[in-house]
Amino acid sequence: MPIYRDHLAREFEEKQDEIAESSFENEEVSSDFREAFRRLISEYNREDIEKELSDMKLPGALPTREYQENQVGILPFEESEDWNSHEAVNRWARDQIEDVTTVAVDGSQINPVTEFEKPVGFVQVVGISNEHTRERKYEREVMTEFLTPNDILYENPNTGQVQVDDKEVPATRFETEMKMLEQKIENVSSRDNVPVVFYDGSMILSFISQFDGPTQDRYGEAMARVLAASKHYEVPVVGYVSGSKATELGKMIKNMNLVKGNRTVRDYRFLKDTMKNWGDRTILFKSKRDNTLYKLKAPFKGKEYNFSNNLLFTYLNTGLGSQLDRIEMPEWVLEEGLAERVVSVVRAECGIGRGYPEILQSVDTDAVISHQDRERFLRICQNFAEENDIDLEWNNKSLSKRLRRR
Repeated sequence: MPIYRDHLAREFEEKQDEIAESSFENEEVSSDFREAFRRLISEYNREDIEKELSDMKLPGALPTREYQENQVGILPFEESEDWNSHEAVNRWARDQIEDVTTVAVDGSQINPVTEFEKPVGFVQVVGISNEHTRERKYEREVMTEFLTPNDILYENPNTGQVQVDDKEVPATRFETEMKMLEQKIENVSSRDNVPVVFYDGSMILSFISQFDGPTQDRYGEAMARVLAASKHYEVPVVGYVSGSKATELGKMIKNMNLVKGNRTVRDYRFLKDTMKNWGDRTILFKSKRDNTLYKLKAPFKGKEYNFSNNLLFTYLNTGLGSQLDRIEMPEWVLEEGLAERVVSVVRAECGIGRGYPEILQSVDTDAVISHQDRERFLRICQNFAEENDIDLEWNNKSLSKRLRRR
């Protein structure tokens, strides 16, 4: 279906005042939180904050050792002050990342194909590693999962009807991505220089709160195994969130009673103006966002791991747009004195990628499944079914659409 532009333009014109006057996160509210953040840093040490929030299970965030050691909110990246071209950024970035292996994993999926009478699905995950050597050593690995009707269909206990489980393909994709990350962490663990492994997204799985308990456990255990592999092999892993809309610091400030009213502001709204230089970042804080943190537990190599109280985050100014990017990492990285080195590698990747990690751009390009790929997948399935005498027929609605479009 096409977009009817005249209808859209009319709707936009009618509601332009409503959009412009939206006050949920206006500058006045953001300014209040900005001033409260300054007060927090100047008036409260780590012990004060922890004491003030001790009665709360999930106060939003808590300070870390880095806060205690620096007693500032923003760590400036002064090296970028004199840069006046992308070539200067590139020179710095390549010096930082030379002979350092970076790894990234991403996936794509074909949701349950209901064009067939027997629905199927597909997951494709790509992992790449770049050693940043003069020889340009670059490795790619691929994992795939084909989901059959037995994987996708279930009987609804309330109606007795057989239905498609829309959660299965995304859950399988996530588990496969995490399996690839585990494998890549082990593969690069013997490198001389500490490698950095990138996950494109947050390691705090707030989105799983909409799922049932068993599905939440699947996501939580898969992520926890990656965090456990990171700690076991001493390979830093980071979750990279472009344009973060998280609110942990704002929630902490509100719970400290440093602002009036009940509004919560997304963290970037009151932090952006305090970060002037490209590469500036906030002090690391510990996330105490929501109950999904308690799902981050799993066995690994004969040992039980629990990361519900061990995920840290910082906001990074990469210079693009009005928002800030967010880096998450397990606490052991800070405790082992690797946090600033890891952030430098992330900055370098962002510099080479002109604002977004180059390694993540590369893996996204490799992993994506286009509309044309989906059509090719349907033809492959149909041909395979015909060659092997498998009953995989088009349903009437889909067949009718295809005949009309010829």
